[in-house]
Amino acid sequence: MKLKTRSFYSWFLSANRYLAITATVFLFAVVVSPIKAADATNSTVTSAPAKKMSRTVGLDIIKRTVNPDKSTSLTFKWSEKGNSMERTVVANDQTIVVYNGQIKKFSDLTDEQFRAKAVATVGADGVTVILLRFGKQPLPKDQLTPEQAALIASLAPPPTAASDAALNKRVAGIVDSLDLNDAAKEGQISSVITADLRAVRDAHNAGLQLDPDVHQKFIAGMQAVLTPDQIESVKNQLTANKVPMTYSVYHQILPNLKPQDDAKILDWLKQAREQSLDVKNVEDMNPIFKKYKNEIQHYLEEQGYDWNAAYKAFVNSQKSGTGK
Repeated sequence: MKLKTRSFYSWFLSANRYLAITATVFLFAVVVSPIKAADATNSTVTSAPAKKMSRTVGLDIIKRTVNPDKSTSLTFKWSEKGNSMERTVVANDQTIVVYNGQIKKFSDLTDEQFRAKAVATVGADGVTVILLRFGKQPLPKDQLTPEQAALIASLAPPPTAASDAALNKRVAGIVDSLDLNDAAKEGQISSVITADLRAVRDAHNAGLQLDPDVHQKFIAGMQAVLTPDQIESVKNQLTANKVPMTYSVYHQILPNLKPQDDAKILDWLKQAREQSLDVKNVEDMNPIFKKYKNEIQHYLEEQGYDWNAAYKAFVNSQKSGTGK
């Protein structure tokens, strides 16, 4: 696979600035126990939203009011088509709160944490918060009861016909690229990839970590039908070809890498790819690859390579056009 470095440069520059990992820490909170909204005369909530209003609301919590029944009214503010919007929903200390993947009580949230971006999903009454999410970090199912996990999954937006069509089209393209020339194998591997992508999508939409057995079944399913090279092709296509593209750029930055260096770099990149198979979007893969790129940088520096100088020279060559 020949890399067009000019088109890839912008991605590599933004994602690999000296391969330093920047951490964006978000909060992630889940409300799983329905609660009663405070009486309208004692709360900032004067009436339930109309039935046609969205089940979700966010992004900035601008006001918190403790109600007489000890529940808390949360007023959200956001911009919609240039208009400033506000809406109030209600939560209480029955809420299960998840901070960076760890469950806490609603009352444990600090003022600083409440300033983070958040999205609340309300119940049928349009007021009672069922799910409150700060950030994107998925929640491990092993920290939830089966009932809680089922409730959270039920709140996820159902797949649309367009989503299913896009997924099926993606699977068909991958299967066609394998040139299997065997209808039975094509049908089998299509089912394997489809089941995996649907599981990944549904877990992502629910804000839950993917069950480990999904990944195991996916790998086993491919191994039953495909050759090792074909499996590599499927994995690369599902992860935006990050392994071959990034591996190629390392060789452009450091043309004199030794065979043992190549092996180390490729192993770390493939570890990143394996984890990235379990996330839905490319932007969710980037932090995974950053972690391993940081390991690669440290390794290369320990081997005596001047990474910073080599990377700077590579960037300058791309800017000047000499690195084409």
